[in-house]
Amino acid sequence: MNLVIKTFLAACCLLSLSVSAELIHENGGWRLKPGSVSDTYPPTRASEVLMTIDQAENLSIMREDRAAMALWNKLVKEEAGTDAGAVALLGRARLYAQRGQFDDTEADLDVIFKTHSSFSGFGQAVRLAFDLAGQYERGERRHLGGWFPWFKDPLHALTVYDKILKVAPIGAVAEESLIHAARLAEREDRKEVYSEMLERIVSDYATSKHAPEALERLAKLRGAESLGPDFDQATTLESADHWRTLAAQFPGNPRAQQSPEQIKLLRDRAARARLNLGKFYWFKRNNPEAAKLMANACRTLAPESEAAKEAEALLAEIQANPTPPKSFADSLLGVYPRPRTSGDTKPTVVGEELDVLGFGKGAPKSAPEPERR
Repeated sequence: MNLVIKTFLAACCLLSLSVSAELIHENGGWRLKPGSVSDTYPPTRASEVLMTIDQAENLSIMREDRAAMALWNKLVKEEAGTDAGAVALLGRARLYAQRGQFDDTEADLDVIFKTHSSFSGFGQAVRLAFDLAGQYERGERRHLGGWFPWFKDPLHALTVYDKILKVAPIGAVAEESLIHAARLAEREDRKEVYSEMLERIVSDYATSKHAPEALERLAKLRGAESLGPDFDQATTLESADHWRTLAAQFPGNPRAQQSPEQIKLLRDRAARARLNLGKFYWFKRNNPEAAKLMANACRTLAPESEAAKEAEALLAEIQANPTPPKSFADSLLGVYPRPRTSGDTKPTVVGEELDVLGFGKGAPKSAPEPERR
């Protein structure tokens, strides 16, 4: 037998060994997918496995936990790596969850997520993980060994939600995981996680039913991060953008009704920040040019705001008299020196022995005799 024929027969053998029975969930039970049984998994063996699965599920429903667990453990051991093994892992994980053995539930789900990504019941495993996160979030206690109550750990739900987003980023469960994680993070004062979850909904699930809630929460969060007009206004403008997006994309949503009022308040705050800076340049730094620049920026940002009206009054005052009124400190210590304008190119005298750059004006000295050699 030549090498080509040997190679072909070896490949066929390997292919036949890799084929196994595929189980699908139909009409409330597990069935064998037609055409998925190979010589390595004969029909008689498949029927035996399906009968064991049905028996274990019926025992679980009747809360015969000990007997059901024994059957699931047997299937997990004997059918490792197959769809039947994945079904057994899923059934055992459900039983663990009912008994409060959350750590064991999570361990079995991890095996499914890592080694059975093509399993037809993968979605059911994701749903079970979501339910498990809900149990953590509601403050249900895990039970060691199925009977000994342990400490509550609601924050662990964030870890489970994050795992769901990694293994199943598309679908309703992912959206639900994000909004549940955001609400939990807000209650537990985890601002970074709260902000991240909301940002992911807005950016990755813009058409989700939770998008209006995420936009409203994100707008309020960014608005609260601004400490007032005397501080940086980046988050103020970002908050206004989120309110504007909410009003534009979801005009009929009740959450969008307060958008116009919120946008008006936020833009006035951002405009007032520029106005306050203009007043600082005018009254404290004797700089009418910078004051006019900030006042005009205030008017441009929010032309109908109260801050814009005050900016117009400031501009009129500067136009009428470019010299600001003297304060008590000015009378005592002198007026703050006005900055040079761009047209004033006369160099500043820094001293008779130094030039404008601070270098000496003296003639260069000759090098000593040893250095010339």
